[in-house]
Amino acid sequence: MLKWVMIAVGGLAMAGGAAAQTAQSLGAPAGDAERGQKLFRQQLCYTCHGTLGQGGDRGSGPKIYPNPFPFAAFVAQVRKPRQSMPSYNEKYLSDQDLTDIYHYLFSTKPSPAAKDIPLLKDF
Repeated sequence: MLKWVMIAVGGLAMAGGAAAQTAQSLGAPAGDAERGQKLFRQQLCYTCHGTLGQGGDRGSGPKIYPNPFPFAAFVAQVRKPRQSMPSYNEKYLSDQDLTDIYHYLFSTKPSPAAKDIPLLKDF
């Protein structure tokens, strides 16, 4: 698995100036974003990572979108987390489930910067 993480990170570094990232450009196979959204909610991922992957309140979970990990690193983190996140082996989430969740994250749109919101420009 570490080999795939290193390949994905290396590929990401080489694509540094590339256009907008997609799930496929970060190594994910084809997936179903709508199904991924349902799984994200069913598995309670949103309780720590927020409903759009933006991160949880008061540091309960890190931001996982926008600027996501490469797919191989995402899978490695879910399967064998490095901190307090519970692990989700194939018994709980299949590889296709993880792929669909990853595609769901890419289907969301990042929030605009505060400077781009008219009401907030004067603050």
